This record gives sequence, structure tokens and C-alpha cells, in this order.
Amino acid sequence: MNDGSLTASGTRQGNPKRCRLVVDHVIPHRGDPALFLDPGNLQTLCPDDHDQNKQRLEARGYSEERGADGWPVDPQHPANR
Repeated sequence: MNDGSLTASGTRQGNPKRCRLVVDHVIPHRGDPALFLDPGNLQTLCPDDHDQNKQRLEARGYSEERGADGWPVDPQHPANR
């Protein structure tokens, strides 16, 4: 479990200003006040996951996560369409 003291790759976070968890919206709110304020739509992420991985996923619209076989697991990935 990452309490914010590790980077997304699991190494020790060297920047003390980034050693805190970030509140993230599971479903991007895109200005919707109901989604913005819904406590069930919140999760905590380390800053690297939030600022890099999550924002990349939102920009692309799919995850790059791969299964044990190397194939993308996200049904939205272009390889699975």
C-alpha cells in the first residue's frame, strides 16, 4: 500500500512536497457538481499515479494495463475493439 511516500514505480519519493496522497475523482467530474461532491466517487492516489497515469488514461480514454499474456485488459483499448 502506498501512503504517498513512494512513487508510482514503487521507489521512495524524493520530493518531500509530493509525499502526500491526492484525492482523485474515480469518474472525471468534468464540472458536474454531483460527481464532484459524491464521496463514493473519491479515491486517494499517490501524486505520480494521479499526475501521470490517471491523467494519461483520461486523455486516451483507455488503460495501457496488460494481462499476464501481454494483451491489453481494458475493453476500450483499440486492440480489443
